[in-house]
Amino acid sequence: MSRNTQLTKGIVRDLATKGLPADALNVVRELAAEGCREHAIRRTLGLSPAQWNALKKDDAEGELSPLALAIEEGRAEGAGEVIAVMRARMKEGDTRAAEWLGDKLYKIGREDGPGEAPRVLIQINAALSPEEYARVIHVQPT
Repeated sequence: MSRNTQLTKGIVRDLATKGLPADALNVVRELAAEGCREHAIRRTLGLSPAQWNALKKDDAEGELSPLALAIEEGRAEGAGEVIAVMRARMKEGDTRAAEWLGDKLYKIGREDGPGEAPRVLIQINAALSPEEYARVIHVQPT
């Protein structure tokens, strides 16, 4: 019997207890770290969508299932590896790596509004008439 067949039979056997063998969870972590999508991981394990959803479901107390936890751990590990590589490249003088880190990780230079409009915070502690307001701030009627 091949290793994949044994793994698949073990997974099916463990469906009743809502668990996966440690080998399968390691495979899930590695595939998630490599950036594989969930449907690809499911197909690699030989699970049907119903089996996958049953295994991924949280328990009654709200704890993450071992499968969902393995997926999240793998994604975090993969993201950490990418960040480590980009930081190393930035230290070597790669400006594109620095730009990528600034944009994706640190969100440097991102605005939460339109890019053309200036960002202004106006705080007026008292109500003003339109004439008084016009003296404080130049208003262009539309």
